[in-house]
Amino acid sequence: MPASRPTRIAVIGSGLMGTALSRAFAAAGHEVAVWNRTHAKAKAVGGGTVAFENLREALAGRELVVVSLSNYAASAELFSSEGIAAALAGTTLVQLTSGSPSDARSGLEWAKRHGVDYLDAAILAYPGFVATDYATVFYAGSRAVFDRHHQTLQAIARNSVYVDEQIGSAATLDCAILEAYYGGCLSMLHAAAMCKAEGLDPKLFFAQKNSFLGLVSVTADAAQDMVARDDFSGDQCSLNTHVAAIEHIVRLSRDARISARFPQELLENYRRALGAGLGAQELPAVFRTLTQE
Repeated sequence: MPASRPTRIAVIGSGLMGTALSRAFAAAGHEVAVWNRTHAKAKAVGGGTVAFENLREALAGRELVVVSLSNYAASAELFSSEGIAAALAGTTLVQLTSGSPSDARSGLEWAKRHGVDYLDAAILAYPGFVATDYATVFYAGSRAVFDRHHQTLQAIARNSVYVDEQIGSAATLDCAILEAYYGGCLSMLHAAAMCKAEGLDPKLFFAQKNSFLGLVSVTADAAQDMVARDDFSGDQCSLNTHVAAIEHIVRLSRDARISARFPQELLENYRRALGAGLGAQELPAVFRTLTQE
């Protein structure tokens, strides 16, 4: 739904994500300036946006500046250019470049030095999901600044989630979710490889996705409470039993002559928990050994 008043926005970066963000803001009725090092890419965004060749001109008079670049180093280099900090003074900068919490803290320090309001953000979506119900954007920084721009920011994701005042919190949550995603996808694909190596059609495994996703969901719910209480006792299934199951997976992988690297890494992490005397505890007890080097 369009904001009550169009916001003057500049989007820096016209890659796949930057293009999707720019078009979504424009489709919501906002005045969108776009800039990219390669001007042809900015011109190709279209969708009611206006491409600028000069970055300072693109930033002039903008209330909201959204950055979507390859990394924070590219952003820092750009902002160090002559006149850019002055052009950003008094605006709100939303950093949507992927990075770490330390990157976010550095960004906030720069913004404070130059009189720029700053929100660090992380988008959990492919470019094609921008402005749909499948997109989520996490924001960290001043709650007042977030509230001021919340309606405008919903143009790129209706599920715009304010995480915390701590500037690195959005990046932390993003990395945590992505780790669960990438780790889960790798284990899923390795499982399919095991099936294929043993002559079982992987389709039969994928058809059971609700089974393993359900187990992950149940374990996540249990882990949330156990981590909060720092109490991993229970009577469902001990770590000793889980380790025995992982040993079977490692053996199957080796017997089938496929990569056993991933399940072996799993096994070593779980065995580390056994070595810490947690074998009689529930699976989430592994959390204790993961908070140590």
